[in-house]
Amino acid sequence: MKLELNIKNVPELVIRVFEFNTETYYKKNLKPFDTSINLHGMVPSIQRTEKDMFKNVPKNKILSKEFVFEELKGKIGLFIIEIQGNGKMSRAIVKKGSLTLIHRSTP
Repeated sequence: MKLELNIKNVPELVIRVFEFNTETYYKKNLKPFDTSINLHGMVPSIQRTEKDMFKNVPKNKILSKEFVFEELKGKIGLFIIEIQGNGKMSRAIVKKGSLTLIHRSTP
C-alpha cells in the first residue's frame, strides 16, 4: 500500500499505523465508525520516524513524497494512518478488502 504526501519544511515526520476492529467498536458504542475517533492511549501496530527529508531542499519548496507500507501487504481491515510533523497532524483512513456476513436459513 502506498500513501503520497505533499509536505513542506518538516524536519521530522512521525508515522503511526493503527489496526482498527470495527466490530468491537460498533458493539461498544452502538454506532458506525467515525473518523474523528480519539486514538489517545492506543498502541500503534507500526510506528516509524522519517528524518532529514529536507536536508538539501529549500525551506519554501513543497516536497511530494511517497510512503510504502509493506507491513500491510496481505492484511484486510480498517487502518488509521496518523502522520505528525512540525506541530501538525493528518490522518488517513484506509479500508482494505471487505467483510460480508452471509446468512443461510437451514431447516
